Amino acid sequence: MAYHPFRNLGLKLMAVLLASALWFTVAGEHDVERTMRVPLDFQNKPLAMEIVGDPPTTVDVRILGSSAILNRMDPGEVVAVLDLSNARAGSRLFDMRAENVRAPYGVDVLQVIPSTISLELESSAKRVLKVIPAVEGEPAPGFAVGQVTAEPAEVEVVGPESHIRDLTSATTEPVMVTGARATVVDVVTIGVSDSAVRLSTAQSAKVKVQIVPAPRLNR
Repeated sequence: MAYHPFRNLGLKLMAVLLASALWFTVAGEHDVERTMRVPLDFQNKPLAMEIVGDPPTTVDVRILGSSAILNRMDPGEVVAVLDLSNARAGSRLFDMRAENVRAPYGVDVLQVIPSTISLELESSAKRVLKVIPAVEGEPAPGFAVGQVTAEPAEVEVVGPESHIRDLTSATTEPVMVTGARATVVDVVTIGVSDSAVRLSTAQSAKVKVQIVPAPRLNR
């Protein structure tokens, strides 16, 4: 069969134009440098160790990549990771290098700012605390708050040793008794006043607030 160079000429021209447009698009992309703030993720923290104080939650990173790739990146695609598997108690310094940052393919990490992270680490401790429910409001006139009980009456908490040592009790969300004329029963979340301390197992308490006749005043 004879070769006809002009057969399907329109399709051939279209293919050439598309290939040329793609080449110019790729050739026109240039690498740009950008600084962005990214989350700092602590990983592999020993179970017997606690981070105390206010550790940083973000770092700044300098990255390099094509403008097209950087413009398409979603928040969270770049994350700094600090491995604490070998951490010991005390004031510690950890180097932050480019290899500590997870980034998409085609993106190079040039620098992490700051280059050193300071953390205060402390041994973890556990303790059993009595649950003292919080009660808010005033019963109806002629009535008063009587015995207040919680079930469970005690909970186990865990946290930095120095913080655990200072705690005397756990508490609950407030149980409202405003205008009450009879016993109030509510299921509320148990918590502690120190944000560095947490319950070993998150749980709620069944709180019973007895409402009794107010004592009469003798005149």
